[in-house]
Amino acid sequence: MKKFLWNLRTSAVSPGWRQSFAALAICLLPISGIEASKLTWEGGVTSVLQDSDDDRVESELTASADFFITLPRSNGEWFFYVEASTSPDDDGVSSIYPTANADAGSVLDQDGNSHVQVSEIHYTFHMQDDRRLMVGLVNPSAWLDRSRITNDENTHFLNGNFKNNATIEFPDYTLGAVMRWLGSESRPEISLVVASSKGISDLPDRSYQELLDISADGRGAFVGADAKWLRDRTTFRLGAWVRTEDYPVSSNPGESEKNYGLYGVLGWHDAGSALNLRLGLANKDVSVATQFAAIAFERSTPIGLLGLGVSKTRISNSFLQGDLDDVAAAEAFLRVPIGDSNGQVTPSVQYVENPGFDVSGPTSSFSAVVAGVRIHWSF
Repeated sequence: MKKFLWNLRTSAVSPGWRQSFAALAICLLPISGIEASKLTWEGGVTSVLQDSDDDRVESELTASADFFITLPRSNGEWFFYVEASTSPDDDGVSSIYPTANADAGSVLDQDGNSHVQVSEIHYTFHMQDDRRLMVGLVNPSAWLDRSRITNDENTHFLNGNFKNNATIEFPDYTLGAVMRWLGSESRPEISLVVASSKGISDLPDRSYQELLDISADGRGAFVGADAKWLRDRTTFRLGAWVRTEDYPVSSNPGESEKNYGLYGVLGWHDAGSALNLRLGLANKDVSVATQFAAIAFERSTPIGLLGLGVSKTRISNSFLQGDLDDVAAAEAFLRVPIGDSNGQVTPSVQYVENPGFDVSGPTSSFSAVVAGVRIHWSF
């Protein structure tokens, strides 16, 4: 925590800090004259302490902060999102078992240190016939594969396997556009995302200048489409996605293919209970994660919110290495409010098996029980 605060203080004179807030200031220039009463803002601070039964792993304390600003205009609204986080410890839980804490190291500089970043800047045009067009620096995972109870690691499940479908190769915050057709009882809500396939954290320099170079080698497009049907207390979401850059085929490196996939999300809620089911498929020739399934349940109790979830990610046979096998995760938590404040404390226990892989390959072949406590305060 001391290292985090020191880096934030010293970053006031660093290029990364100046770059982030210069970008925010530039976007604020055209909105002079807005009524202060129309501006809304909110945010939160999260801290997570975790330890495991793996003797090689040190206990770890991580922290993050989020700040959101919405500025309404006559034909739409501006949205700004600023976030900060500590850097993971080299021998800490989140480094050895990265899926166990989806909040750890969410924003880092090019050297892997704690950082402050403007992650989203976009304008949403409110068009006729319940259409919305969003343009700017966007987060594709916020509009595809969405779930009522498994998308927010600050207040619900902490394990990354319950944040998004492991088979979807989402880019990080990136340049793009989101077109939405709002739904009704007679028609589904449809979302279409067209964005650069590389986001800020996917780039070596993690800079906005590098992000703007969309024609650089290895860049392509991420395209995803999603339809959601709502019936009483049940929602069903079906989607597809593709990344247009070329990937070497695992069984024949001389050939290349696109990565693509399909997914589905089923949600149900009634009174104090909610259930979520996720399924996903991806191109087994180029994607490490080829099949995914997760089920999560939450229920309000007199003490707080109880959450239970299990997930399984199947690794393509072409990527199996040594004793590495399919990825499994399970999590149980109890979120308890802190008095009458906006705070909450959430003890949790997880089982993680073979975590920590991405499209480039698996990175861990261990399993552990991880216990932790998360404290979150919103404002």
